[in-house]
Amino acid sequence: MIITGHRLTPVRSRRRTGSISVHVIIEVTTDVGLIGLGEMSDLDCYRMTLPDLDALSVAIDRVMVGFDPTRHAALHQMLHAQMPSYLVAANSYPPFTLTSQLAAALDSACYDLAGKAAGIPVCDLLGGRSRDELEMAYPLFPAAGEEGVAQRLASVEELLALGVDCFRYYVGVDRDADDALLDALRSRFGPRIQLKGLDFQGRFYWKDAVAHYDRLKQYGVDLVESVSWHEDYEGMAEVRRRVDAAVSEHVSSYAQAMRLIRANAIDVFNVVHHSGGLWGAQRLLGLADAAGLKALLGTTQELGIGTAAVAHLGASAAALHFTGDAVGPLLYLDDVVAQGVEYRGATLLVPQGPGLGVSLDPEALERQRGSLAEWDRPAHLAGYIGQ
Repeated sequence: MIITGHRLTPVRSRRRTGSISVHVIIEVTTDVGLIGLGEMSDLDCYRMTLPDLDALSVAIDRVMVGFDPTRHAALHQMLHAQMPSYLVAANSYPPFTLTSQLAAALDSACYDLAGKAAGIPVCDLLGGRSRDELEMAYPLFPAAGEEGVAQRLASVEELLALGVDCFRYYVGVDRDADDALLDALRSRFGPRIQLKGLDFQGRFYWKDAVAHYDRLKQYGVDLVESVSWHEDYEGMAEVRRRVDAAVSEHVSSYAQAMRLIRANAIDVFNVVHHSGGLWGAQRLLGLADAAGLKALLGTTQELGIGTAAVAHLGASAAALHFTGDAVGPLLYLDDVVAQGVEYRGATLLVPQGPGLGVSLDPEALERQRGSLAEWDRPAHLAGYIGQ
């Protein structure tokens, strides 16, 4: 089996919140008629540097046509020759770049092809299935003002009716709204909901993050995430020494992982497969395990294709210690898959079919085709705050 070509389709998906996320779907074709699926997910945080899809398509053909998609290590050697920084050295927040997203999409498509050719699910290619389902937390985006608090509370009420009872909150945009929302969540819903954690999104000096945590810890959280800006590993280590909750950080590269380990900066590796694909994410999880640290599966809120990849990664992981974050198919009103991933409440069920276990819906793909440019209803505002 060799790769003969590909198709790139830009799509736009509506979120429950009213925002629009943009993605690129890739279909990789082969000489045996199989098609592998991948996606570059939730790209509008790159709105100043979005890819030229025509130029990207030429590059993908030059690199991929004639390649055997079952050779996963060789794929990344080949991609690193063209994009040397992804997975090796990358920014910490957001935990992925356009190059790592592209690598992940191609990696996903190749794993999908390899699984389909062998008649087995991708998790079997990653070492075998350790679990059939994965617990996930739903994101509550930053509240601002009384209206924002009311909207978040109404959203929780609606989601509880669907069986979703675990949440994480993006903190720090409006201090008064944070206090009001978390107090209302506890007083209104009590033990009916789990508040997994507070995500600071790397927006704060570490001392300010500690002050926010000290004020909000009364509401009960399992972890705090991205607690200092840029690559302030010393600041993260200070937070770790001063708070009771576990400290988590997105880990996007080998270099970053090693610096976090040496600095004793965190308790939990948040691993996102868009940092370099399933092949790379497994290696980051292995570093956490080797260092005696814990791990969870993060997200940039993928559509069904990307979420299926997360599910197979989680199914094959030796150990996952905290609830993950991949709830894109619950967050979006639109998707491009016909046979998609399934949830029971917020529990993600690992697909059982060959490859990724999902199939593309051509009509849905065509309905959602559209420009990657989104300035009026973006899911990520300047400063990378989700909506």
